[in-house]
This record gives sequence, C-alpha cells and structure tokens, in this order.
Amino acid sequence: MLSLVKIRRIETNNTNMKINSTLSSNFSTPESSSTLLKNQFAMICRCLMFFCLTFGFASGLNAQNLSEIISNLKSELSKNPDDKKRASIYSDLTWYYASVSVDSALSYGKKAISATEKLQDSVMLAQVYSDLGAVHFRNNDFKNSEKNYLKSYQIRKRQKNAAGIAKLNNNLASVYQSSFQYNKAMKMYLEALKYFDAKGDVRNSNITKANIGLLFVDLKDNRNAIKYITEAINYFESQERSVEIENKLCENYLNLGKAFQMQKNYSEAEKQYQKSAAICNKIGNKQGISFANRNLGNLYIMQRKDSLAQVNLQVSQEVREEFNSKIDQESNSIDVAQSLIVKGKYQDAKRMLLNILPTFEKEKSKENQLSTYKLLTNVYHNTAQPDSAEFYFEKYIALDNELVNTNVISNTTELEKKYQTLKKDSEILQQKSKIFKRNVAISSLAALLLFGFVFYRNRQHRQKVEHQKAILQQQDLATKAVITAEDNERKRMATHLHDGVGQLLMAANMNVSVLNEYKDNPENFKKITQKISNILSDAIADVRTLSHQMMPNMLIKNSLANALRDLIEKTSTPKLAVNLQIEGLETEVDQNIQVTLYRIIQECINNTVKHSGADKIDISVRQSDKKITTEIKDNGKGFNPLKITENKDGIGLQNMKARIEMLKGKMRIDSAADRGTQVFIEIPIV
Repeated sequence: MLSLVKIRRIETNNTNMKINSTLSSNFSTPESSSTLLKNQFAMICRCLMFFCLTFGFASGLNAQNLSEIISNLKSELSKNPDDKKRASIYSDLTWYYASVSVDSALSYGKKAISATEKLQDSVMLAQVYSDLGAVHFRNNDFKNSEKNYLKSYQIRKRQKNAAGIAKLNNNLASVYQSSFQYNKAMKMYLEALKYFDAKGDVRNSNITKANIGLLFVDLKDNRNAIKYITEAINYFESQERSVEIENKLCENYLNLGKAFQMQKNYSEAEKQYQKSAAICNKIGNKQGISFANRNLGNLYIMQRKDSLAQVNLQVSQEVREEFNSKIDQESNSIDVAQSLIVKGKYQDAKRMLLNILPTFEKEKSKENQLSTYKLLTNVYHNTAQPDSAEFYFEKYIALDNELVNTNVISNTTELEKKYQTLKKDSEILQQKSKIFKRNVAISSLAALLLFGFVFYRNRQHRQKVEHQKAILQQQDLATKAVITAEDNERKRMATHLHDGVGQLLMAANMNVSVLNEYKDNPENFKKITQKISNILSDAIADVRTLSHQMMPNMLIKNSLANALRDLIEKTSTPKLAVNLQIEGLETEVDQNIQVTLYRIIQECINNTVKHSGADKIDISVRQSDKKITTEIKDNGKGFNPLKITENKDGIGLQNMKARIEMLKGKMRIDSAADRGTQVFIEIPIV
C-alpha cells in the first residue's frame, strides 16, 4: 500500500513525502495467478503533514523534538505576551501541531487568523493561511487546503513577494498532485525551480527537486525519481544537522525507499526505510515513525517475514491512532486485510474490507478505493464467487483507468524534459554572453589603436551569434517535429495494445478462469480450449503486425537493400508498377539511416497510392564514399508542396524533412499539378 505524506512550511518551502509499500506479489487475480495486474499497482493513501522549522530560534533546535517545541511555545503563551507575539505563537502552534493533532492545529489556526487580522499584519496573515493550507492537506481535505493556500497567494501577490509565491507554487502543486492533476503540478514545480535556480537559492532548489522526484514516483518513473530524490538527499546530508534537516532526510529516505521498492530492489528499499525510521525516532516525529514501520511491515509481508511484519504493523497502528483522521485509521485496515489474505483467511479479510470501503467512497479516497477493490477481487476469486469477483474487478479497472492516464504521464514528463532543455540552452547563452563580454573588455584595452579592427571583429561576432541562434532554432523545430511524430506513434501503439491485444488477452483469461467448471464435461471443455486457442492466435497476429510496423523483420534480419526489395515485391500490383534500382548500397550502413530511408520510401509509396493516381513509381538508391542519394519519382497528378499541410495518416512532409535533417541530410520535393512528383534525398555517411 502506498501512503503519501506531504510536508509543508511555506517560509521554508518544504517538500512532500510519500511513504509507501506495495501489495504482495503472491496475490492472485482473475487476470493472473502469479503477479498483480499491471506490475503490482500501488495503492496510495495521502494522509499526513510533516513539518520543517523556520522559527526565529531555529539554530538552537538541534537537540529538541516536537514535544519540546510545543511545550516551549505554550510556556511562552502563558506569560501573557503582547498581541504580536501572541499571534506569532498561535501561528507556530498551528504548524507544529499539524504533525501531532489535526484538531489542535485547526483550533490554533482560527486563533492565529483572529489575532493577526486585528494586528493588520498582512505578512503574518499570509503565513497563517499557508499553515492552515498545510493542516487541511494533512487531513486529506484538499479543497480547503487549496482555498487557504490561494488566500495566502493573493496576499503575497499584492505584496509582490516573488520568493513567497515561488514557495506557494510548491505547496499548491502538492495539492494538485494529490488530486491527480499531474500536468498542473509539474508546471508549478518547474516554475518554482526556475525561480530558485535563478536566485541561486540552492536549499529551496533541492526541496523542489525532492517534490519533483515524488511526482515521478506517482508517475512510476523510478529512474527520474531516484535521480531527483538522491540529489536532494546529498544536499541535506551535507548541511549542519537540525530538526528541519532531519525531517528533510526522514521524508526523502522514505520516498527513495519507495522508488527502489517499485523497482523490486527490496534490499535497498528496506535500507532506506530503516534510515528514515531511525531519524524519525531521533527527533520524535510520530508520523514518520508510523509510516516507516508501516512500509517495513508491508515489505516484510511481501517477503513472507510474518513475525517482523506483525511487529512493524502493530507499531504503525498504535502511533497512527493518535492522528485524529478516519482515513488514516481505516487505511491501516487495508494492511491487516492484506496480511489475512496471505494467510488464507479470506472471510475475515472480506468482512474487514467491506466495513472500511464506505469510508473511502464517502471521503473519495480513490487510491484506498482502488486498493480495496483489488483485494476484494482477490478474496472473491479465491472463495469461488466469480460474479462478485468480476463486479469488483470491473470497478477496479474503471477506477484504475481514471487514475492512470498515459497521455497525462507523457505530457508531464515532457514538461520536465523541456525545462531541462531550456535550462541547458540558458546556460549556453549565459556562457556565450560571458565570453562575449570578456572579449569586448580585452578589445577595449586596445581600442585607441585598433578601433577599426575591433569594430569589424565585433560585427562579425554578432553575425556569428545570430547565425548560431538561427541554426539552434531550426534544430529545435526539427527536434520538436520528430518528437511529435514519435509521440503520435507511441500513442497509436499504446491504443493498439490496449484496445486490441489487451482485450484479447483479457477475453482469453476470462475463459481460462472457467475451465475448472467444465473439466468433467469433455465437449464443453474442448470448445473452451479451442476458443482460447483462437483468441491467442488473434493476439499473436496482432503482436506480429505491431512489431512489423515498429521495425520490419526484413530490415532486422537482412540489409536495407533486401528490405526494400521485399517492400517493392509486396507493393507492386498490375495497376502500379514499382521499379527499384540499387547501386553500391552496403550492409554496414548506420541503422538510423537504414530505418529512416526505409520509412520515407514506404511513406512516399503510400502517399502515391492514396493521392496521386499514378501507375508507375521509379526508385533509385545509390551509395558513394561519402553519401547515400535517393530519388523517388511517380507519374501521378502532382501537388503544390507549399499548400500541403502535414498528413496525420503518416509521417508527413515536415516530419520527413525533420528526420533527414536530424541525420544532417537534405531533402527536396519537386511537384506541380499534372507533372507528377519527384523526391530527392541526400544523407552523408562519413
């Protein structure tokens, strides 16, 4: 089970923390008896707020824990401080109680708002609203969390507080991430990161990177998740230890453990969870203790270490009961039900799951609903109740499709890639600017003697920079065109797999699930097995078709020349004569060149068949020492290349050119009405 902990303190721009574990791989479902559907889908319980210290005396908190801090604040409050000091204490108690008691945190939050409004202190009021946003987030009340964060945002916007807005972007992004608005969340994280990088704020940059790492955990992109979270950990490990830094390490080791666990690197995941548990115990952070033990308990269930699992889950449950959250308490029952299923106690697990399901549906805790549907499918399947198993399995699939959106994941990842590209471009331009300024400074020393020469050189340099910018812009356009084509191809393949092969395999699986019912009826048993065989044959045919579309078998097994001959043989008909001439084409040509030429020739033939009305195509491919030259000519009706937009059914003219330019080649199209079409391609091979 996945459990998410978000950590927020706007003045310190905290990261969020996800503390997770996955279902046992030994659970069976109607779709598979050995693995969980879709690589052990994670169930996420977004439940809990951590804290970071920004109190005025933060440098003296190294030896303190939460209980001591709260006790000291209450002691100061009992001394009848002035109005400003009282408001400040209420604000801090709101924040620190978020990790101990939601009820107390909300109570002090109301007092803080009342006291701060009387003072007309807009800076402190913005902080209080931010703290209340964090408390509501801790209680899974994302609507009120967003509401309070936006109030703080409006105040800081009026104040033109750019740093505060950047930190709020992190907090609002965590709310949107929790409600599965991944594109919006990634956009806000990157806006915050851009600001902190520009200001040289290394600390907040690393906090934001940890947030982005957690988002990649949600997207199941473990490689990027480990990259970002490890970078943040390395930074915090290099800092002087304080309660704030210890909490950062606590949260990030837990998130790193989750990423390793999703990679099935269980030994490394256990190591990270244990590091987090040790740090949380050291500073007395009960939430961290609870979730670290819960993760370890679920990890031990997967490894069938029952005694260790029981100890850790018991510790987690005892601490969790203090959080004052119904969702927190009920989600712990999912772990218990999971353990019961492993032991074969299906009826006990069913009663527990049916008891907690209404709470999750009422609170719209979708990740916990997904977990419960999954386990109920498992229970009913193992107790021979196929109708009930199918009912919950369909609810599981419907909700899972709602939460897992391939396009959202792709777009969100693309945002991060574009940010990294822009960042690199900016660094290059900054470096060029430094070089330019240095050259100007050196040249200025000799300005009296070499003014004319310096003027000429500076003008030449500016022209070179402009030329380089133009080249970079053209390369960027070409790259975007290729990326768009590749994204469209991936989407098409994903749709083919989901709607074609996926449905066939699901149908086969459903038939396999009823075989036992007909094992004593040979005739029906034979019909079902034959039906399964036919379905699997269709699936195999679909996979072969998709594989050939991705990379022709002839091109994989042989050379480009043989692949083209095979293509021409399959394309030629009595109504369309296709002539192919090949000269000097070697088998050792770079694979990228072979694939590009094959696809473009294939696309040109397809366009001729669809649009030109030609009855003849002449194709020539010639290789010299330095280049490969290709010419494709038909006798069709022709067209005006300047008026043709990109064809959505194929690569399209722009993407054909972009692929050639990526290989540093050239492409020219010569066509007009009633004149046919000629395509010239030249690609260097040196």
